[in-house]
Amino acid sequence: VGLGKTFTALAVIKYYELRNKSVLVLCPKKLADNWLNYNRNLKTNLFAKDRFNYDVLCHTDLSRTRGESLGIPLDRVNWGNYDLVVIDESHNFRNKKTPQAGGETRYDRLMRKIIREGVKTRVLMLSATPVNNRMADLRNQIVFATEGDDAALLEHGIGSIDATTRLAQKQFNRWLDLEDPDRSPSRLVEMLGFDYFTLLDLLTIARSRKHIEKYY
Repeated sequence: VGLGKTFTALAVIKYYELRNKSVLVLCPKKLADNWLNYNRNLKTNLFAKDRFNYDVLCHTDLSRTRGESLGIPLDRVNWGNYDLVVIDESHNFRNKKTPQAGGETRYDRLMRKIIREGVKTRVLMLSATPVNNRMADLRNQIVFATEGDDAALLEHGIGSIDATTRLAQKQFNRWLDLEDPDRSPSRLVEMLGFDYFTLLDLLTIARSRKHIEKYY
């Protein structure tokens, strides 16, 4: 929290906008005003000169087909036309729930309507807590970036994203069962194995407060 995720995302958004790409920010309703502040002509907009032009919608809008949200008519949204989707608080999509009979979850609709349909969509996920209590939390978010292709990182040495996170979870559980003297962070790193950290290096950017203080 407070390490610059929003500003970093805005820089990526600007990179896409300068290339005439369409961008959607998908965020919790309580954070919508924060994102709208930067794409409107307001005195509180630190980046008014940058003329941001991205759309903002809420996570809950994925469950709606009628009405308006933040000035956008939901029945006419061209979900498949976004070149980049920025998912703020992406950990809200960490659970791949089973839909009700004949229904579709927000998770499924995000994958189908925005990521798989229409133009090729890049995904940038922002979260201070990408993993809650299981490695599957991270895997379920990575699926958006890979369009559900479990072998998407094969050329980088990761044969299966699912198998890699499952093994990491198994090793983490084993680490939890160790006696106190052996349950050290270094031992955990050793047990998690090379593939898991390769996966993290390929797909994630993580910054700590210590890192910010040292380099910025």
